[in-house]
Amino acid sequence: MKVLITGIAGFAGSHLAELALREGAEVVGTVLPGSPTDNLATLQKDVATVACDLTEPGAAAAVLRATHPDRVFHLAGASVVGTSWALRADVLRTNLEATYQLCEGLRRHPVPCLLVSSGEVYGVVPESEQPISETRRWAPSSPYALSKASQELYAGYYVRSEGLPLVIVRAFNQVGPRQGLGFVWSDVARQVAEIERGRSAPALEVGTTTTRRDFTDVRDMVRAYWRLLGLGEPGLTYNAASGRATSIQQVIEGFLALASRPIEVRQVAERVRPIDIPLLTGDAGRLRTLTGWAPSIPFHQSLEDTLDDWRRRV
Repeated sequence: MKVLITGIAGFAGSHLAELALREGAEVVGTVLPGSPTDNLATLQKDVATVACDLTEPGAAAAVLRATHPDRVFHLAGASVVGTSWALRADVLRTNLEATYQLCEGLRRHPVPCLLVSSGEVYGVVPESEQPISETRRWAPSSPYALSKASQELYAGYYVRSEGLPLVIVRAFNQVGPRQGLGFVWSDVARQVAEIERGRSAPALEVGTTTTRRDFTDVRDMVRAYWRLLGLGEPGLTYNAASGRATSIQQVIEGFLALASRPIEVRQVAERVRPIDIPLLTGDAGRLRTLTGWAPSIPFHQSLEDTLDDWRRRV
């Protein structure tokens, strides 16, 4: 089996490529020209990459025509919630145009495709109504979430009107090694690693710490993606989440406990988002019933592996 992973050099894309190789698949992926490929350092001999800007008309169709994949995992796109207010035009254009071009390509070369959306599309939901199921209506509260909800609308059209075998997964927060900056785990881990090396003063800068999120290790998350594309029903949406809420304060305390020296914590205004959902947890019952998937990597292991990754990077 040959799989095509858009955004293969990204955080989740590189982990999914590793999983696909372990499953015996032939792996090819798209890489945005000029973007870093450090995440593929150990995979370069085992995967094929294609330089491709998916927002360009016909680019996705050309990749599909050249590679002839049996399955497609669409992970490429803008993924940072915190910067999406300042970059809203770029986020919307990138995520929507890339999805449109891919769907148009799949119309000519129809193969099963998993579209990775986000739990952020649910917006602010009362705590009494969480964990959130897939029947909950959208209420995007950031430009990023708006772009993901719009991607789902695109996918729904292509399933209903064009008959494409598209499956949607709403991934809640995924964490672990190789994550880029702009996310709380990687931002905190990098600062800790730099402080340990003496490159920064022993003060950790953070934003809001009371928010609670549903964190799943990326290595568990890509297992959900892999299983879901083989079994998921086209047009149906599946949450991928742990169902557990962890506060940002708990994450910070976890990293500080692993640090090799005492570190002060300071809240700074620049790290506070314009809108920050106080609680976001997902009900993955539909996914679990269909595939048997459940997260298996402990919270402390995700913390340790993330910090060790940043220690190597700095």
